[in-house]
Amino acid sequence: MIGSHIIPRFYLEQFATPSKRGPGKPGRIWVYEQNQEPDERATSVQGKEKGYFGYFTPNGTLEESFETVLADRENECNDILACSRFDTFPWPLRAREKLAFYAALLFSRATQRRDHAVTQWGKIMAELRHAETDDQLVKEIADAVACKLDLPAPKEAMRNRIDRYIRESETPQEAKSNFLSGLLDNAELIAKMLLAKEPWRVLRPTEDSQFITTDNPLVTFVPLGNGLLHPGYGFRQEIADAAFPLAPDACLLMGKAWAVPRTLETGMIASLNEALIAISDRYVYSKVRSDEINDKVQKYAGSCRYGESAFTPVGLKLSTARQFLRARFGLCPE
Repeated sequence: MIGSHIIPRFYLEQFATPSKRGPGKPGRIWVYEQNQEPDERATSVQGKEKGYFGYFTPNGTLEESFETVLADRENECNDILACSRFDTFPWPLRAREKLAFYAALLFSRATQRRDHAVTQWGKIMAELRHAETDDQLVKEIADAVACKLDLPAPKEAMRNRIDRYIRESETPQEAKSNFLSGLLDNAELIAKMLLAKEPWRVLRPTEDSQFITTDNPLVTFVPLGNGLLHPGYGFRQEIADAAFPLAPDACLLMGKAWAVPRTLETGMIASLNEALIAISDRYVYSKVRSDEINDKVQKYAGSCRYGESAFTPVGLKLSTARQFLRARFGLCPE
């Protein structure tokens, strides 16, 4: 089983101290985690999980080729990621598209989003189980299928097919496969929304400060007007900016809501780092060890959770599995 980097090693290297053993060797990065002391680790081992991008085929074998697909897409963006931090970078054609996709991909594959997707899959299966017990609904579906195919479709046969689908789908493996199947499409969608956030600016810290990054490094936030940033808003919302740390001395800001100078004051850097820490899942990273960062990690890490207190649809009522079935088979809404 392949040990996959949830956050690419190349990205972590942008925040690492280069290896003393020479080029190509893994650098060292400071890692912060709640209820743990800060620890300096090699980028080659940090943030890895066996089989993270693997899925099971219908015959039960583990397929890990998606790891290679993702690696190829990441490698297409690596030069842009490494160079975009510099003031002299000319931003060639499609450079912004590549960087937007890279940031969106890291967001889409993060453990917070995966865990939420798995939870939602379980809820969908539970709703289908409940719908399966409704005799009238199953009969209406059977009648609709029979009419469309011009073939008999007994109610109990239809119930058995629904039951078989649920039994095959309500496994952890299928929940994970569902998450992975939409990962690239989700990243492409978010990338388009990031490109629409104008302007793009590369922010700088003061000489004695640093930008950090996390295992969920793309953050959206709304400035509250008192120096604080409230993280976890939808990418389409104009009131929210997006930030993506590029290196300890560079952070990409997308949007116009946060009116700040190019070189951030110490308090502004602290607010941005705090927003990143709040939306992290487990790990926070920095190049230089910082007691201040460690204190914030112990207090705020993971306080904004995907689908719970962040990135939740406001004023939007999502369809239930029952409503989806009725629409799918052309039945009248209830």
